[in-house]
Amino acid sequence: MDIDQEFPPPDSLADSYAEPDNPNPSTWNQSQCNGFYSEQFEGAAQSYGHGDTFMDKFNRDEFSDARKSNLYYPFACHNEWELALWLLRSGLSMKAIDAFLSLPIVKLLSLSFSTARDLRGRAELLPSGPRWQYSKVWSFHKLSHPTKHPVLLYWRDALECIAWIFNHPSFRDQLDLIPERLYTSDAKLCRVYTEWMTGDKAWHMQSQLPEGVTLIGTILSSDKTNITNICGGRVAHPLLISLANI
Repeated sequence: MDIDQEFPPPDSLADSYAEPDNPNPSTWNQSQCNGFYSEQFEGAAQSYGHGDTFMDKFNRDEFSDARKSNLYYPFACHNEWELALWLLRSGLSMKAIDAFLSLPIVKLLSLSFSTARDLRGRAELLPSGPRWQYSKVWSFHKLSHPTKHPVLLYWRDALECIAWIFNHPSFRDQLDLIPERLYTSDAKLCRVYTEWMTGDKAWHMQSQLPEGVTLIGTILSSDKTNITNICGGRVAHPLLISLANI
């Protein structure tokens, strides 16, 4: 969190943050918000009706009736679901999972799945987020850099990812949808910066949008990740996406 005295920006920045000819007015909230006085951008993030949440879709899918009698469907019970969750998140290979499920002591549990393929198939019955897709890439930069072997590019649709994050129940009431300016007092002498939506950039971007539009800040990051160290030295560069509104 940064607190700055309210001074006009230098000339080099003034042009980039110039107000439009007919800037949208703001509403001044005299009541304190988290200890600060808030000036909100008027007309932003208007509601045009009700949409489906993740739980709405979850409760309407083809297996919703089965979950009425068994909350953990397609698994038999809570204990089986807990074991399945651990196996799926353990990082074990399918061969290792098959070896585990073939143990005599595990067979005594009478699980509803007996192989890794069966386990993954049951997990696929659950509502999921954006699906993984892949494409084969043989060259880059318009055939100027051909590869010896095809590169598999795994990807998800970026807009579907943003919509899924925006729709996720874990972020309910945790999203900032309206740009605001925070001050330490109603005199507006000392500006406070906390989250992205309290900054000048978000306010400026909102002023360039039609009235009622919701501004979504997208965060992209990437980092080199080693896949194999012993042979091949293969690496991946995953692109991660999040929302600045959270």
